[in-house]
Amino acid sequence: MKPYIKLLLIAFATATWSCSTTKVTSFDTLNYAGEENYHFKLVTSEAYKIEGPDVKYEKGSIRWNTGSVFDVSPDGENIVYITLSEDDNNKALNLLPLTSDTLPVRRTCNIAAANPRFSPDGLSICFSGTLPGQTSSGICIIDTYDNNGIRHLTGRDGFKDSSPVFSSDGERIIFTRGIPTIRTEGSNTVTTWDYSIWAAGSVITGEYQYIYGSSPDYLFDNRIVYTKTNTISYQGEIWIYDLVTGNDSLLLAGNGNGFSTPRVSPDGTMILCTGVTLDRKGRPSNLDVYLLNTDGSSLRQLTFHPGADVSPCWSPDGDVIYFMSQRGNSNGLFNIWSLRLSDAIKPDIK
Repeated sequence: MKPYIKLLLIAFATATWSCSTTKVTSFDTLNYAGEENYHFKLVTSEAYKIEGPDVKYEKGSIRWNTGSVFDVSPDGENIVYITLSEDDNNKALNLLPLTSDTLPVRRTCNIAAANPRFSPDGLSICFSGTLPGQTSSGICIIDTYDNNGIRHLTGRDGFKDSSPVFSSDGERIIFTRGIPTIRTEGSNTVTTWDYSIWAAGSVITGEYQYIYGSSPDYLFDNRIVYTKTNTISYQGEIWIYDLVTGNDSLLLAGNGNGFSTPRVSPDGTMILCTGVTLDRKGRPSNLDVYLLNTDGSSLRQLTFHPGADVSPCWSPDGDVIYFMSQRGNSNGLFNIWSLRLSDAIKPDIK
């Protein structure tokens, strides 16, 4: 039996099905057209071996990991990120101080970590973890500073739990769960993955399923924003969901492109996300950072570099955005950069 894997309602790779025939291979230039007045600040360096999202340009489409790959602490003092490693078991969670020259501190070992997020008080970090020899992943919690062990919050055989985020009171964690369905088609074994939004108690036990989608972020008043794959266009869209009433609504749909990984501003008025930028012929060219209001209005493109700009998040005061980018080095390696939002505000494109 020849294994064949088909991804549906993708959480780990959001597909944009359009033609793309060109890709710029030089990333040395720091600022590109549209970024002339930007003052980028490099937060990390190649020496930190940052694990960036898996971005693939293939068959006329762009596929990328939709989960957040780093986070900024609520006090703005630290960044948490994952180290790049050829051995998945050594993809460790690292804590980097932003206000001193202190070197990063490794916080995990013997577990493949991904998608870290701080708790509202900054004293804990939740993340997706895969133990050695396993393919399933679960949601884990670790103390930010104390050397206590990892607490495994979820973990079921065959499931893939990822992209966790704390609720505003810190008592729940909202996350993505991938559940496989295996069937036989002729001589092939077909595995279809369905991804949905779940919650688990960080203080009390229990798991709850909400709605199909991925990469949630918590909004005020028991609402979340999340990524949903359009089942017709296979493009990522940004939706909003009420955890109490069960009502959902579309905030941002792609028009030949796709969007993912929403991050809500500290004051709850704006959303950062990753989106596909189209070239002049309407073909997917690369990934950039976009901004919109939480009511779905005033979409703006913030970055314009030909390399991938992805996984944006906010400073605690909302004045600075942080994001992963391939800019500024010849090898196209990912680093974390920052930019003042006032430098990047452009006229609406929608």
